[in-house]
Amino acid sequence: MAAAPTPYTTRPQYSSSVLVRGTPEYERCRRNNPSSATPERYPREIHLPKTPQDVAAALRKATELGVHVGIRSSGHIFGLGALVHDGIMIDTSFLNRDIAYDTDTQEIAFGPAVRVEEVAGKLAEINRFFPHGHAPTVAAGGFLLAGGQGWFVRGWGATAQSWITKMEIVVPSGEVVTASRTENKDLFWAARGSGLGFFGVVTRFWGRTIPRSTLWERNFTFEVGNKYEALMTWALTKGDETPKYGTDLNLTIYYPEKYDPNCSGDDIPNPATLHMSLSLLCYADTKPQAKILLSAYDDMPAEIKDALIEMKPVTKTSFQRIFQTKRGFIGLGGDKRWSILSMLSEPSVPMPKLLSYIKPAMLELPTRTSVVFICTCDIVPDEVDSAVTIPQQYYISTITQWTDPKLEPQIYQPMRDRYRRALPVSAGVYVADYDVTCDDANGKVMSDTALARFLKIREKWDPKGIFPNYKKFIETHNKINQGLHKAKI
Repeated sequence: MAAAPTPYTTRPQYSSSVLVRGTPEYERCRRNNPSSATPERYPREIHLPKTPQDVAAALRKATELGVHVGIRSSGHIFGLGALVHDGIMIDTSFLNRDIAYDTDTQEIAFGPAVRVEEVAGKLAEINRFFPHGHAPTVAAGGFLLAGGQGWFVRGWGATAQSWITKMEIVVPSGEVVTASRTENKDLFWAARGSGLGFFGVVTRFWGRTIPRSTLWERNFTFEVGNKYEALMTWALTKGDETPKYGTDLNLTIYYPEKYDPNCSGDDIPNPATLHMSLSLLCYADTKPQAKILLSAYDDMPAEIKDALIEMKPVTKTSFQRIFQTKRGFIGLGGDKRWSILSMLSEPSVPMPKLLSYIKPAMLELPTRTSVVFICTCDIVPDEVDSAVTIPQQYYISTITQWTDPKLEPQIYQPMRDRYRRALPVSAGVYVADYDVTCDDANGKVMSDTALARFLKIREKWDPKGIFPNYKKFIETHNKINQGLHKAKI
């Protein structure tokens, strides 16, 4: 009999710091994920450290047992690679779960399980800005190790590239080290962009901040109908014409029924009517400045005007209001089940070819509560600086949501097939979305030369290989390089 749905909580409570398989608290912890589709993988033990020394003890235990280690900060990587079967999972929910601000350095410091909404709350309190993530319950660990597609990424770069100054890391030997651009530089390079392939446990991050400004938003909603190519071309082209600094451009495609509380979500209406919404945000001191930053979208061609449902002018908003909207697009536990497929577009691909290849993934949504999300990132990789080495022009993703477990496992495969067919126009995959359970649609997580460098650094710090996910990266790179999905542009 399937276990009852477990409400997801970002601040769980347990009676012990080590949970052993077969106990009720172990199972509650194992299932404390934003998706209730928890795979049948069972770590031997779950450790809940509060300090770096507790982490070191867990790593020593894994070495003694000769087992692998998985790290969970929040579980928004829906494949849940942290659930290492017969290994040790380190759940960081209690690890340095605080946020500090240094008035002299103007830096914030926080632990790996601190959530986006917690960081935003602290920043509002101190009147500062740091480009945290967009989804409120995502934790710092997964977000920053993936590089971090934070607020205003287009001009300010991935958060880990431009804003993180230092990390405290427990390495496989159990040693607690500091990594920065001046200390353990190889470790600092590898941590920023390797995501779930990283070979250590980050116990604290330090990041610089700047003075706070005002968040503004402009919205458009269209009925897609037969205007997919025209709408997408206009939306993405106007994004390219929008100033990079201080702007945040997001596109969603969804069924309007998604917002109906009575919608079960497990079936698709016939005929399906998809909507496309643009959420165009900017950070500016005044409304006139905001209007200028978002003015590229003033020019709307006649061919899409009749598809327009609603247009909202530039209006003052807040991160908290955006978080409320995002809660409808991400996992929150309960009976909801989620998966995500994504790709990073190859910048040299002509727009018509890109739109053609991704069209099935954009329009053939598996359920009424599934959604497409596209963000204009414009991240330029710097292989010398960090492992963030895949260009990120457009981040393109499809989030599948359902409630009935009977739809599994078949529900996963259609979207995998659609993203696999889109690999010829992909530069790679955002490492936070890399699927360690199925390589069908995975792209490269870093360049070939960066992966070679990463593997050498990994061998130095983790010679016994207790962190196993790097092996999956090698398999994917070999698949792509052997021409199985090689781009022909």
